[in-house]
Amino acid sequence: MLIFETLRKKGGIFIKKINIFLMIIASIFIAKNLVINVKAENASFYEAEYIDNIYMNKYDYSNNYIYYQKARFFRKQNTNEFAYCLEPFRYFNETSDYYSTINPRNLSNSQIDRIAKIAHFGYGYDNHTDPKWYAITQLMIWKEANPTNSDFYFTDSLNGRRIEPFNNEINEINNLINEYSILPSFSDKNYTIVEGENLVLEDTNNVLSKYKTDNITINNNKIELSNLKEGNYIYNLSKEENKYNKPYIFYQSNTSQNLIQTGDISSINTKFQVKVIKTSINLVKLDKDTHTYLPQGNAYLDGAIYTLYDENNNEVANLEIIDNKASINNISFGKYYLKETKSGIGYLLDTNVYEINISEDNPNIDLTLENKVIDKKIMIEKKYGNESILKSEKDISFEIYNSNNILIKTITTNSLGIAEVILPYGEYKLIQINSTEGYKKVDPITIKVDDTLDESILLKDLKIPVPDTHVDNKLLILIIKYFLVLW
Repeated sequence: MLIFETLRKKGGIFIKKINIFLMIIASIFIAKNLVINVKAENASFYEAEYIDNIYMNKYDYSNNYIYYQKARFFRKQNTNEFAYCLEPFRYFNETSDYYSTINPRNLSNSQIDRIAKIAHFGYGYDNHTDPKWYAITQLMIWKEANPTNSDFYFTDSLNGRRIEPFNNEINEINNLINEYSILPSFSDKNYTIVEGENLVLEDTNNVLSKYKTDNITINNNKIELSNLKEGNYIYNLSKEENKYNKPYIFYQSNTSQNLIQTGDISSINTKFQVKVIKTSINLVKLDKDTHTYLPQGNAYLDGAIYTLYDENNNEVANLEIIDNKASINNISFGKYYLKETKSGIGYLLDTNVYEINISEDNPNIDLTLENKVIDKKIMIEKKYGNESILKSEKDISFEIYNSNNILIKTITTNSLGIAEVILPYGEYKLIQINSTEGYKKVDPITIKVDDTLDESILLKDLKIPVPDTHVDNKLLILIIKYFLVLW
């Protein structure tokens, strides 16, 4: 603004500012006592063209002064690039030298950031080409630079009535600023997935399309990651405004109000991380009686099948026991249930249902499962005598051979003629190895164990028959006669 055309009012009386010369002298005197850290070019600015039909008031509550003016541009000498005033209650001196600075006086870091964004998204941004946008941007910058003890507003004429004709435009700039600062909803978050899974991230803040990255593809408002191997991944996202292809610059003078020349604001950089882990369910199958890998009898631990269900009872996979083991890898996080649906040959079905919870903290589940072999008690009852009179036969031993003809056990009858043995699944041969004198042994018998019902076997030893030595008398006489004739 040109100082010669600026009016101020105190107590309702208008007076022109006079003695400009004294002000300049005073400013120069003050400047001699100031040390300002600046580093850049010299520059100078001037008040340029007016903006038709737009008037602005600046109310300084500290001294009850109202400054009013017709809106007009600030421009840089030689280039005519536009700039904005940062100190609305400090006079502009067109003859002052300016130096660029990163630390303009009386502004906090948050104010600097906000003012730079107002300037960026204000006049000149996209369709903001009408000169009204310059006046709107200037008013917003004043409000940000002087948030207390002041008021800034548009009027319907020079120092006229207060009006609000540009609320929509002000809201549009504010929305652009706010939207620029919005990060994707998954920004700075950590995700853990299972190797082989796809990770789809949808930005609920609906700003992802404005970001870019070097190593993943952004598809509309989503990112989809697939085929990730075990490890940790960091994905960087960035957003930048390159409207002006130059940075914003603050200009400072000891003898005039500070200015800002619009430019591109700082880029926004964010990231999210993905941790890929392996999960597994590992089963080990043992015999329940021996707690070893070895099956009993002719039974097989291998061949058993466990079915894995999700928490909704949907079948997920079947795990077959081979070499006493079974496993499934990279199962998704969640709750599961494991149930044996087929037992190994010769073993009873495991009726337990195992609840499994796969999580980041518990990714690998190891279960040792046991099956009870099918077995039964065989009771041998041994008697001896004849068919009409049988007595219990004690101390009679039997050898038991398995299907490979290997002796596995010897049992002996007690005083009641009873011998008992529990045999696991399979086929066996029972051979009697001794007997009461004068009595026969029983023939070897085959015992088959394929259920759990106890079995009793009655074995009888019969008396060995004595040869008949009696000779018929008639036959003897004939024999004697025969030999006498020969004689």
